[in-house]
Amino acid sequence: MARWPVFEWPAQAPPPSAPCVVLALALAPDMPRADARARVREAAREYIAARLRVAPESLTLRASPGLPPQLVGYALGLSFSHEPGCSLVAVNWDGPVGVDLMRVALPEDWAAVARDYLGPAIAEQIAATPLELRAEAFSQAWTELEASLKLRGEALREWRAGDVVDACRCSPLTLPAGYIGTLALPR
Repeated sequence: MARWPVFEWPAQAPPPSAPCVVLALALAPDMPRADARARVREAAREYIAARLRVAPESLTLRASPGLPPQLVGYALGLSFSHEPGCSLVAVNWDGPVGVDLMRVALPEDWAAVARDYLGPAIAEQIAATPLELRAEAFSQAWTELEASLKLRGEALREWRAGDVVDACRCSPLTLPAGYIGTLALPR
């Protein structure tokens, strides 16, 4: 599967007419989460303002925990994700979007977490993955789950029979070594 490009903001500007972009912000690994959130909101406003050719301060961004961020007065999709050292901004000019990012990791209780949140089929796929690739497989599956939930405006919850897996299009992101991420768009 092709990886979705990520642009290092502000050094790399996305193509001016791209319908959906993902911006990455390299941040200090020890930056407090509140400061990372503020920087992400600032970067989102800077990028959107440049594309709209307006002043960033003319844009009002609302971001409440558990709800997709919104740009007041504009119908575009926004999604943010944070990990120590890196944060992402996804902007979809054509509708909703979800993005998620994590450091490649395999929690000690990964099998139970995978079964409870990703479902039995994905948990089995991860278990069948060679040990040296399992952390990456788990991390990719986890970011797909989180990005798809963000796309639909849903909170993290346990898997349940009947969950629709194909409700969105998920693309892995091109990120620095040690990070895994996914972009989710509507089908």
